[in-house]
Amino acid sequence: MPVRKFDSKRNYYDVLGVSETASKQDIDRAYRSEARKHHPDGGGSDEAMKSLNEARDILTDRETRKAYDAERRPPTQTRAQSMKFDPYAASKAGTLKIPVADADLAGLLMGAAACFGLGIPLLLLVEMQWMFFLWPLRIMSLGALVLGIVLAHSALRMKQRKLRKARPNYPRAVLALHELIFWGFSLGVLGMIILALYVL
Repeated sequence: MPVRKFDSKRNYYDVLGVSETASKQDIDRAYRSEARKHHPDGGGSDEAMKSLNEARDILTDRETRKAYDAERRPPTQTRAQSMKFDPYAASKAGTLKIPVADADLAGLLMGAAACFGLGIPLLLLVEMQWMFFLWPLRIMSLGALVLGIVLAHSALRMKQRKLRKARPNYPRAVLALHELIFWGFSLGVLGMIILALYVL
């Protein structure tokens, strides 16, 4: 059976006052109700009846209704795999192409490395000049070192939290040993820098 002609810009569902999921019975019931109101014998107009008849004919024919609905709705765009959001895209970008398993942990470690990379050379530069007015730079370099230690410790704590979450029965003594090693190493390195610059 050929598909009837229809105007896809018109909303035949609104003409009959039915939803887009209405069944054939719902459409017939709505047509009869509207036809009683708009029939020319009851004071309605020929145009209104013509519109009702057209809407019923389009929506009660399965193939015509399917074609009408398809033309009214915009085609759904299926996104390809490459279009999906990738939260780690930035870590994979660039020439090195190094994937990062945990972006937060990597950020803390990189922040700590940047603080040490800035603080140690700046402190060495200031202390080698032996000029009193460079004291703000001395404070800034020491602050960068302290911040580096804080960021490194935050990275350690984050790793420990994830470890405890993955393995709830992980020994607390091992976690305490991690803390002890971290603070021993950090304070040892800081002590050696201060010893080399200010005591020897």
